[in-house]
Amino acid sequence: MITKLEDPSMYGYIKDTGHALRNAFAERAVFCDPFVELMTTHDFKRVYFVGSGTSYNASIYISTLMQRYARVEASAGFPTRFDENDIATSGAYRPDQVLVVGVSQSGTSVSTIDVMRRAHEAGFYALALTDVMDSPVTESVDSAIRLLTGKEEVHVETRGYQVSLFEGYLLAIAAGHALGTLDAAAYAQKLADAERLANDYDSFVAQADAWYDANVFELMAITRGYVCTYGINACTAEEAELKLNETYHKPVRGYELEEMIHGPHYALDENNYSFFVAPDGPGIERVPSFLKWYEDNKVTDHVFVITNGDHAGEFGEKSICFEQEVPDELTPLVMVIPLQIMACRNCINAKIDTRYRPANRTSFAHLN
Repeated sequence: MITKLEDPSMYGYIKDTGHALRNAFAERAVFCDPFVELMTTHDFKRVYFVGSGTSYNASIYISTLMQRYARVEASAGFPTRFDENDIATSGAYRPDQVLVVGVSQSGTSVSTIDVMRRAHEAGFYALALTDVMDSPVTESVDSAIRLLTGKEEVHVETRGYQVSLFEGYLLAIAAGHALGTLDAAAYAQKLADAERLANDYDSFVAQADAWYDANVFELMAITRGYVCTYGINACTAEEAELKLNETYHKPVRGYELEEMIHGPHYALDENNYSFFVAPDGPGIERVPSFLKWYEDNKVTDHVFVITNGDHAGEFGEKSICFEQEVPDELTPLVMVIPLQIMACRNCINAKIDTRYRPANRTSFAHLN
């Protein structure tokens, strides 16, 4: 069962995420079964995931896994950049071969509702992933599948982001197994990996809390920062950028590791904070050269590394290395936790109440 917090807070939702993931795993038939039926009864060749904010960031991850495991061409995009006319006139796919998935936890995102209506009218299959099955977005689609995120009473979504990633992972491997692109043994192993991560999640949060405690005064003093990463954690840099901007109100940018040194590095100075999201696996061998460049050029002392595996102590005392083994494709669920904790606890310490939007700020991104 999804928890409804008695005293909703950003920190409370972070703490409840482990429970939400375990619930999603136990109830995975709710969303996996209809998705498998959809994928096996249609000849989809192209899948577009669209969403805004946290939903867009989750879509980056889910689309990558759909390509990896279901072997279907997939990508993520903002609703306002989706052009059904370009797709229709390209001639690459018939309309019935195109699946457009709108991700919206609340089902009230104006731009996502609009793009789903346009996709449906263009003859593409329009599917909504939403927590609210009678929400406005479901009125504009061919079908809807439940996102087991639960409603977050705080507008800064953390639990919902993590559950969206987790559900997307389960959807992708289930589709791959059903379509024959992921064999039974591999599917069973990936299910076991997901269950283990859900069971270990509370420990990940505790480790991130301890890292924050050890660096609290420096983290509180951030004025601007970069979050740099590689591979499947592109979504992590995007989500960290969003969370730190919308909560602690400090300018933070996310970059692919190499892209940071193609221009943005000229803006670095001693006041910049750099967070290297460096999961164990392909790509981590590039990190030491970046850290050495920072040191040799005396760029800034505010350098933090978030990693896992056998790298404890390798990247300095400000780094966090999660103790448990985490498969590469599941690392986005872990690597983002310290950045969520930082955004949340910085606000607590600064007495910024993330339950409320700034005064005199109304939003027209969602239907009331």
